Amino acid sequence: MAKRQIELRGVEVHNLKGIDLDIPHRQLVVFCGVSGSGKTSLAFDTLYAEGERRYIETFSAYTRQFLQRLEKPDAERIDGIPPAIAVTHRNTSRSNRSTIGTSTDTTDYLRLLYAKIGRVICPDCQQEVRRDTPQSAADAVQTLPAGLRAMIVHPLPGVNAQTADDWQTLAATLKEQGFLRLIVAGKMLNLADDSLAAAAASVAAPQILIVDDRLTTAVGSAQRWRDSLETAFNHGGGACAVLVQSEATPDTALQAGGQPLEIDGSRYWRFNFSRARRCGSCGREFPEPEPRLFSFNSPLGACPQCEGFGNVIDVDMDLVVPDEKKSIREGAIAPWTTPAYEHEAQELIALAGDFDLPLDVPYSQLSARQRQIIADGVPERNFGGLRGFFAWLDRHKYKMHLRVFASRWRSGRPCPSCGGARLRPEALAVRIGGLNIAEASNLKIHDARLFFQQLSLSDFDRTVGRMMLEQVVARLGYVDDVGLGYLTLDRTLKTLSGGESQRVALTSALGSSLVNMLYVLDEPSVGLHPRDTERLIDAIRGLKQRGNTVVVVEHEPSMLLAADRIIEIGPFAGERGGEVIFQGTLEQMLAEETTSITGDYLAGRRGVSTKTKRRPTSRGWLRLVGARGNNLKNVTAEFPLGVLCLVTGVSGSGKSTLVEDTLYPALKRRLREDAPKPMDFDDVIGDGQIDEVLLVDQSAIGRSPRSNPVTYIKAFDEIRKAFAETGEAKLHNFTVSHFSFNSEEGRCPECQGDGFIEIDMQFLADVYMKCSVCQGRRYKKEILKVKYRNHDISEVLEMTVREAFTFFRGSLKVQKTLKRLIDVGLDYLRLGQPANTLSGGEAQRLKLAGYMSEAKRRRTLFILDEPTTGLHFSDIVVLLECFEALLDVGHSLIVVEHNMQMMLAADYIIDLGPDAGEAGGQVIARGTPEQVAAVSDSRTGVVLATALQQRAQHLAKLASES
Repeated sequence: MAKRQIELRGVEVHNLKGIDLDIPHRQLVVFCGVSGSGKTSLAFDTLYAEGERRYIETFSAYTRQFLQRLEKPDAERIDGIPPAIAVTHRNTSRSNRSTIGTSTDTTDYLRLLYAKIGRVICPDCQQEVRRDTPQSAADAVQTLPAGLRAMIVHPLPGVNAQTADDWQTLAATLKEQGFLRLIVAGKMLNLADDSLAAAAASVAAPQILIVDDRLTTAVGSAQRWRDSLETAFNHGGGACAVLVQSEATPDTALQAGGQPLEIDGSRYWRFNFSRARRCGSCGREFPEPEPRLFSFNSPLGACPQCEGFGNVIDVDMDLVVPDEKKSIREGAIAPWTTPAYEHEAQELIALAGDFDLPLDVPYSQLSARQRQIIADGVPERNFGGLRGFFAWLDRHKYKMHLRVFASRWRSGRPCPSCGGARLRPEALAVRIGGLNIAEASNLKIHDARLFFQQLSLSDFDRTVGRMMLEQVVARLGYVDDVGLGYLTLDRTLKTLSGGESQRVALTSALGSSLVNMLYVLDEPSVGLHPRDTERLIDAIRGLKQRGNTVVVVEHEPSMLLAADRIIEIGPFAGERGGEVIFQGTLEQMLAEETTSITGDYLAGRRGVSTKTKRRPTSRGWLRLVGARGNNLKNVTAEFPLGVLCLVTGVSGSGKSTLVEDTLYPALKRRLREDAPKPMDFDDVIGDGQIDEVLLVDQSAIGRSPRSNPVTYIKAFDEIRKAFAETGEAKLHNFTVSHFSFNSEEGRCPECQGDGFIEIDMQFLADVYMKCSVCQGRRYKKEILKVKYRNHDISEVLEMTVREAFTFFRGSLKVQKTLKRLIDVGLDYLRLGQPANTLSGGEAQRLKLAGYMSEAKRRRTLFILDEPTTGLHFSDIVVLLECFEALLDVGHSLIVVEHNMQMMLAADYIIDLGPDAGEAGGQVIARGTPEQVAAVSDSRTGVVLATALQQRAQHLAKLASES
């Protein structure tokens, strides 16, 4: 009998301490606990890894070589586990070719839909281009008025008859095939006439049409029309025509419309038919629609100029002339201000007087003719201008430094050929409901959903496209239902916010329609405003209702409230965690006698902020004027300095665009530092009040396993000095470099300091075996003999930050640096833990600690992107204390955040909205949390008002008890 639950016994993955756990099938199970307690180790490194491993092992050895293999988790027994699917933050692709449509597979079904029922419309003459058959041509002819004389003809391809003998041979061949007449350059000739050869040879560049049949348009002649047309198609190489004798254009529904033709003085109208996709009016041919034609990732469908990217890299004058207020003499042309190319500017200055080019006037005031001289140069004076300069750089791009230099002045712009549509013209000519596939993909998902739901199709097209249409509508519905209806299918994934990316990944899972699966979700509420979370929960419930088991690693209170079962790992992080401290229902967790730390926070017994006095906003302001990137609507935002300033709003309201894509690069450029081009804005005021601006995001601090926390914050230098100063080290002349696993003097020669050897198993997964020489300790034996307080260097790297802080008592420099890691809540990390194993939240806090350890005195503005990602309630308390320490020494903080604990502790809030996409992009509320809570139009204000009310009730309760 199949098990009704997943049974885990003796799980010891990472810091888990022999966990025994039963997880019921077909329920929503939430794992919670402090950061680093072991939630991810249990959910992903155990459940998901084992579920995927067992599924992949069912494939053949040949298939398995193309698939990623996961190692067997360290456990005594795992039973009842179904095939697993993981939805994590790392699923997001950074490629420009990955879009919402490709990620959710909607584009695949759209391509198939357009290939099967799309209508080809000639872009030159706007006529529908059909692929004709004898039956379709006969049906079209039946629309002609009855009683008109007509001829069915076909062209004679590949004939080069010039002399009378050539014509005599051609006539004999045609007579053998049974033909009697042909039309040459507007004359009807009889093949039986002896004068045919002389008459035809006298016509210059003859157009030859063979007459297959002469008949009259009439009801009841369909069979004869069909037979004659089939003959004409066969002999004409897939092309034929119907000539109708009439002075006026016949009243017909033929798509080609007809072309006038004179034959022996009589007026005919020619209607063309072709088995190929050829326009009857202009003769332009189109390929047969197939799915590859509509893919910008296929050479068959991609625009030839931009190769399917939608943009081309070209010289950007905004980068070449970053400050148009400068004159030419002051160095307005940035590439020519460098010592290597200063001579270009001198050449321009030398010829300026002869060509009426002012040198001391701001660049913005130069006329179009004067700018043209700078761009195109003066050939007669051997000056190539900017165009010639960049052409020279392109000719020498085989030199690395020139290639890097040239890239500084280039950026992407929409492809002039496809206009950003990514596809070749033949693909864009295919339409459904009046839209080509690029136009349909550029609709807002909510509008696209309505468009395909209300699409008017013929019975035949609806039958053919039914399955594809249902899939397109369903997948658009999934994306719309989780609150992303304001996005478009062609939006690239790399431009999405964290919350948007997570929901797109989740809709991919929803669209799969799989049942009896194990879904493991990694904090799906990350980046979501509290208002958006309910939609997400409904989508996750949909997975469960289809008969799947859903395991979620989460801290969001609303997700915990929706869980069927809650499992908390703890009680602390690292070695002091890894135990199941609670499992049960929400009601059991909220009980006062619970062992759950999370339950105490949910019930309000812990973590209620008592902060009611806000820092004054009197230390200066930053003012960003006219921000209008993406969906921002000419926003002017004022950010107070010296306080904790939060930027809030629903997901997609424009927070990241305002802060990360506009304010941050604008400030960096004002401080004369390299930065990407900011989104469009008018001005930034108040930058003189700060000395430095830092963006602390969640990108990885390093991809190499050699990078680790102590090397990042530079504590390893002092640790190595401590070992180098021991008597044993001095006796053997060991220097500081001998104690680095990146240095040849000290690292193990066998594993090169990695601690393991990688063995290629060809068809199987690569095996990593502990180095047999150093036993995984990374160093040479003689280095490991050096002891500092009875511990060698490899044993120190295995210590946690808190253990090392105690161990290095008396070494103030080491302790001072490690204290920064403790202050940001990373005391559970091991000193030598590879940086590529850190989560996004851990990497962000490590960057913060790295800056704090440098003890700079400069006035710094920190910009943080959702620093509470992956943090438990108790971890956020530690993070807020870290923020307070930064503010106390005079720094400033601007934080993009949705977390309620963070909002209640903020000094100032700027709320964007009111909704997402086009319905957002405005400043709805600003001020203290209490002032924002009073704004009824603010989505943040609504949830903030409730939280403030609950806090007031809790404080009143505490006061009464005391």
